[in-house]
Amino acid sequence: SKAAIIGAATLLISAAPLSAQNDVREACMPDIQKYCSAELGTFSREKVRACLIKNIRKTSPACQAAAKAQRDAERAKKKRS
Repeated sequence: SKAAIIGAATLLISAAPLSAQNDVREACMPDIQKYCSAELGTFSREKVRACLIKNIRKTSPACQAAAKAQRDAERAKKKRS
């Protein structure tokens, strides 16, 4: 169901700031549904994330940009702590 897919995607990315998570979810949802539907069905954030990373070169430019921004935000957060 669509609600289950959105729920799984909500779990997708936890370490990044919320705005970056939302950007990735919105930008990448079509790609996640296309390339990672099996992983979405598991409700495992790690599996979906790993799948998205594995397929990132196939995803839309918007998804790639959002994923990169999130990765950069995570790295900056790690440096500060």
